Amino acid sequence: MINRALGRVCAGLLLFAIGGASAASRETSGIAPSGAWYHIEVPDGWRAGDTLVMFQHGFDLEPATDAPGLGPLRSLMLDEGYAVAATSYRQAGWALFTAIEDNQELLDLFSAAEGAPGEVIPFGGSMGGLIALKLAEAPGFPPIHAAYALCPAAAGARLWDAAIDLRLAYDVVCHDAGELPRGDQPLPWAFNLDMIPSELGDLFDQAQIARALLPLNQCTGVNLPPVLRNDAMQRRLDELMASTHITDEDFFVTNVGYSTFVMSELVRAPDKLDGHNAFTTAGVDYSSDPAIQAGIARIVADPAAAAQLHAVSDFHGNVGDAKVLSMHTSRDQLVIPGNQDFIRNVLPASQLTTAIVDEPEPTHCGFTDAEGVAGWESLRAWRSGAPQPSVSDLQAACETIVATGDVAGPCRFDADAQIMPFDSIVRPRTSSTPLAPGHSTHAIPAGLLHAGTRATGPAIP
Repeated sequence: MINRALGRVCAGLLLFAIGGASAASRETSGIAPSGAWYHIEVPDGWRAGDTLVMFQHGFDLEPATDAPGLGPLRSLMLDEGYAVAATSYRQAGWALFTAIEDNQELLDLFSAAEGAPGEVIPFGGSMGGLIALKLAEAPGFPPIHAAYALCPAAAGARLWDAAIDLRLAYDVVCHDAGELPRGDQPLPWAFNLDMIPSELGDLFDQAQIARALLPLNQCTGVNLPPVLRNDAMQRRLDELMASTHITDEDFFVTNVGYSTFVMSELVRAPDKLDGHNAFTTAGVDYSSDPAIQAGIARIVADPAAAAQLHAVSDFHGNVGDAKVLSMHTSRDQLVIPGNQDFIRNVLPASQLTTAIVDEPEPTHCGFTDAEGVAGWESLRAWRSGAPQPSVSDLQAACETIVATGDVAGPCRFDADAQIMPFDSIVRPRTSSTPLAPGHSTHAIPAGLLHAGTRATGPAIP
């Protein structure tokens, strides 16, 4: 199962254990002119005009040093006759600034070597799920009639509102214990680039974040057993988790990593926001916590920086006749299920099937092998003229796959799932367009939002 224990691998969405490809194939990899790594595999019998799957990996703060993987369904896709290709992106971190161009470069390399594909199917998870969606609406690609997005970071630029809220709430709650280092003015909440550890790709490694962020433990004791935390630590931890609607302590640590190191890299990197602030807290309602409401820094976005971040990050739904199948795990607390709102709000219901997998413990993209295969096979059939699959159809398909004995379950598609609206978790900004009512359907049970419980066992834009 894909879960938080997989850390950076989870963000890259590996592995559905399908086994090795039985079909013969040819494989190439290398470094593209932009500096991005690429990886291409083509099954014997594939010809120009056939279909290419373009796999989009998830978030990784470390620059690529070798060719990217081809995704969790690589072997299955090759057996079904699809060519598969992937780019590492030339940017580490939030790679949306160049991701479309990187995929265009990959397509050009593929076409020069193998011939132009007649159709492209974008597929990815987490940040890669968002890139898959954005490829479906990008000009300059062969026809795209289907896209597969797992736990997609579809909120785009709005994801970073959660990060700035947590970062600045930390300053209020931890002002007298465990204060974070300050970056250069006028953005002291953003670390300078030389303050970000060079090896910090895995933000699900709580020990790694604890070593890099000692003040976090001084403030909250989050990496200590509860019996070793003093009352002040526990109070501050509870307050920060409640204010950000995070109930799992491991996810809390990961989110702090994103709101410090990752957001700082986004803000400071010269090929991204280049030292400009794209975030606003002025006018935002934090009144659920009077201390944060009174003390949080009120900042206003540079309009050009905000526009740039939205332009590269947001999904607009201009996908033509493409059919989109998007799935989320129910208790993801990094890329929350409410991200599905941003797909539902811009795509006709006839072109979108959204499914929630009901999980017992929080994970980021913690789908079973059978769930991932069921989604893919249902999308393939829909693309080829079968009726649009419902969530119940996905459950039935998954159970059929498990019955073969070749792919592991269980199957947990929830036809009655309800999603907590994104704006109920991430406070809306005055300039944000409110989500259309009725689109947010996996509510968090009453009392859970502020429980501060720690899930057993081991998420990213």
